[in-house]
Amino acid sequence: MATWKCTTCGYTKEGRCKPQKCPQCQSKGNFEKAE
Repeated sequence: MATWKCTTCGYTKEGRCKPQKCPQCQSKGNFEKAE
């Protein structure tokens, strides 16, 4: 499992694959792996 962070609003989500859309700010594809 990886932790993904939205580069637009800072929302974090855990999951195996990169989220398609941020549920908080609705931006698409702006996720990167959080350390």
